[in-house]
Amino acid sequence: MAEISVPAHVAIPRRDGRVAVLLHRSMAVIGDDKIEIKAARGTILIPIIGLTTVAIGALLLARGGAVLPFWSLALVLFYCLLAFPISIMSLVSAFVGADVIVDRTKGSATWQQGYLGMGIGTRELVPFHKIDYLEVTVEGDEPDRWHDLPDDLRQFALWLIKKSGKRLKLCQVPVAAGDQYDGMDRTLALANAVSALTGGTEIRLPEGWELVEIDVATGEETGDGKKRKRKRRRSTAKHHG
Repeated sequence: MAEISVPAHVAIPRRDGRVAVLLHRSMAVIGDDKIEIKAARGTILIPIIGLTTVAIGALLLARGGAVLPFWSLALVLFYCLLAFPISIMSLVSAFVGADVIVDRTKGSATWQQGYLGMGIGTRELVPFHKIDYLEVTVEGDEPDRWHDLPDDLRQFALWLIKKSGKRLKLCQVPVAAGDQYDGMDRTLALANAVSALTGGTEIRLPEGWELVEIDVATGEETGDGKKRKRKRRRSTAKHHG
């Protein structure tokens, strides 16, 4: 059983013993037997705002129902009936819902439906033995067709490729061009964790990138031989473009 190790520079320790890696408006919560990719806690503000407006609407109906026009009462009532259940489900999703779950115990990766912001219901179920490989892709490093210059942004993504050829996205990480190594490190940290959890699934990097070992203390690439073995290392990727 492969050990899951997340580089310290991208790992956020949690009180439950797991670690989180920030992605794009989401985070990967990584444990010994399960990885959950869920919306970031910051998304809790949206349902809270929704519930607040519902409370204001209910107060308006209770205190001003006798003087407000009928059409305005109908609009407020319709809004409250629609916004309240959506806000409640979104609030629950922000705490316990997940978009993707990779579970070693169940031996499968599950993509949830995300109905109305709630990570419930199975949209795709992939047993580990049906996984072919994992692939990291990057967009924005090719010259722009109008200016013949690379984009100012890099869009990293991690895909799970089934043996049938179907591609399923696990995450995406957009970063500024100057932070492309940080974007790759976050994406690769999740890729390594999923690979370890699924039994050593192959990880394929974009063209022009290669895995290297970095000394944690100095941030420099480690060399070969005995000297390398004495250093604390982390795996990262280097671009040769």
